[in-house]
Amino acid sequence: MGNGWHEWPLVIFTVLGQCVVGALIVSGIGWFAANNDADRQRIVRGMFFLCC
Repeated sequence: MGNGWHEWPLVIFTVLGQCVVGALIVSGIGWFAANNDADRQRIVRGMFFLCC
């Protein structure tokens, strides 16, 4: 009992990292689908804050 508690930070970090990568992929697809520059600029701003 109690073995494995040290792995939870790694699990949480991995899951959060995968969520960010997935959001970047979906945002990139949305960027390609956007028609005007205002929408693309808004998407790029959101992608920037995902990475930082």
